[in-house]
This record gives sequence, structure tokens and C-alpha cells, in this order.
Amino acid sequence: MKLTCPHCGVTGSIDDKFIGKQLKCPKCNERFTVTEEDAIQAAPPSSPPPVPPKKSNTSNSLPQQQPPQETEEAACTSCGNTFPEDELIELGGRLICAACKPVALQKLKEGAVESGSGGLESGIAGHYTLQAKEVLSEAWEKVKGSKRPIVGAVFAMYCTTTLLMFLLGTLTGILGIDGTSITLLIISQLILQLINVVVTGLFTGGLMMMGVRRANDEPINFSMVFEGIAKAKTIALTAILQTIIIMLGFALLIIPGIYLSIGYMMTYPLIMDKDLSPWEAMEASRKAIHHHWFQVFGLFFVMGLIFIASALPLGIGLFWSIPMGVIMTGIIYRTIFGTEK
Repeated sequence: MKLTCPHCGVTGSIDDKFIGKQLKCPKCNERFTVTEEDAIQAAPPSSPPPVPPKKSNTSNSLPQQQPPQETEEAACTSCGNTFPEDELIELGGRLICAACKPVALQKLKEGAVESGSGGLESGIAGHYTLQAKEVLSEAWEKVKGSKRPIVGAVFAMYCTTTLLMFLLGTLTGILGIDGTSITLLIISQLILQLINVVVTGLFTGGLMMMGVRRANDEPINFSMVFEGIAKAKTIALTAILQTIIIMLGFALLIIPGIYLSIGYMMTYPLIMDKDLSPWEAMEASRKAIHHHWFQVFGLFFVMGLIFIASALPLGIGLFWSIPMGVIMTGIIYRTIFGTEK
């Protein structure tokens, strides 16, 4: 235990057995008797056990702060920069930032066609504008450098379908299918036409994608006309289904057939570019063109007149009008739906 000298106040430690005995202070040499009272007073007060810190219940005392919500962002389709969605405006089916708005408004007013504009949903909703002058002018400007691959592709398609029909016709004659059997003759002719439609469709799919690529200023070559073979099953089914529906449309007072012929114009590139099924592509094309059907019809009508005029001088002008028509179709597709490839 600890003990304090009552004379000089020095503190020391002694054993409990010295209680009641007289001790001599080693510092002041004074003698004093150690009592239990002296020992108790000299003992340091016992410190209370440490109290653990009280846990603060933040869930009850303060409301939990919610993490800040992230603002969704999107890219301006004109400049490509990213902005919060609430800072973009929709213009002609496209998201435009404030800086690009004046230019975009002017282009929309003038009917200018931008590469990569549109989109599948936007096209189906009819958010596009076609101006015949601008479309035809752009198509003519892009003929340069594209005549050889496009004319070569059209020539290959014509030669292939002609040779195939000749061989199939010869086979029909060898099998003895002639006018003596009207039923067999009708069936054989129907089969020949379906084969011709399918083969033409395969070439048309590749040819139209050549026009789309040229519309986007991408390089093209002759071999691209065979790209439809990669989707032969889908295109074959589309070609047959589309032909049957259009023929039924012509049978119903002609006008429905004309409407569907124009409405289905973008079916093949939708299959090639957007990977749609036959019916999805046909309906997407029809719904999109329906909003501006007369504009699209007018463009193809004018292009048809150009074909006729260019064919008159020994067909030499077709070397320019055929690529122009293919590219014009690509520009129309690009404007309505944009491109994935």
C-alpha cells in the first residue's frame, strides 16, 4: 500500500503488515505510527471503469443522404459532343445541342440531306425531309468514280438472270412441258418467275447497299453486288412475299400496287443494314415512306424520266443515269433510316 509521511509529505510504498507499527521517515527522520486511516487516505482513489463511447444512431438522429442521381447524357447528332439530355432538343428526329441548333434549323429549312441522319424509329415516325433538287444534285455529284462498279454490277445481274431464265426455259422444253398441258405450263412459268424474282432480289440487295455506301462517301467495288448471298434465305423469302403482295395490289384496281411498289422500296437495304426480318423490313419501309409517299414517288418518277432520256442516244447515257439512280436510292435510305454499316 502507499503511505504519506505526516511530517514532510513524502510518499512511499509499504507492506500491509506495518499497519499499527511505528516507522521512521527516510527523508525527515521523524517517527510516526501507521494507522489504517492513514493507509486509506493515502491510497489513490479508484478510477471508475471506463465507460464505452456511446454509439451514435445516425439512422435515427439524422436522415440518410441519398446519393446524387446521375444525369443521363446523349450525343449531339451534329457535332458528336456529349451533353445532358435536358440540354438537347429534338429537331427533325435528331438530338441537337444549342450550338448546332441554328445550322441544323437552316439545313432543315433548305431541305439539305446530312450523312448518317435519321434512324429506324425516327424514319418510321416520318421525321425526315426530302427535297428533289438536293437529292438529285447530290446523287449526280457522286456518280464520279462509281460508274464502273455500279454499271458492272447491273450488267452482271442482267446477264445472270437472262442466262438462268434461258437455261430453265430450255429445261422446260426438254421435259416436254408445252402448250399441250396448260396446267404444267402455268406451273412451270410460275416457278421460273419465282426463281427470277429470288435471283434478282439477291443482286438488288447488294446493289442497293452499294448505293447506300456511296451516299455515305464510302468506297465501293464490284464484288459488293454479291453481298446479298449472305442473307439469301431472308432475301429470297422477302422477294417472293413482296412480289405476291404487290401483284395482289395491282389486281385491286392498280393503285394499291403502285402504293406498295413505292412503299417497299427500302426493304432490301433494311434487311442488309438493319438485319430485319422480311415482314419487319417491308412494314418499316412502307410506314416510313407513307409519311412522304409523294416525295419519294416524285423522285423515282423523275429518275425514270432520266433513264428514258439517257437511253435514247444508243443507251450511252445509261452509264451515268444507272449509277445516279442507285446512289439516289442510297441517299433516300440514308436520309430516312441512317446507316449501321
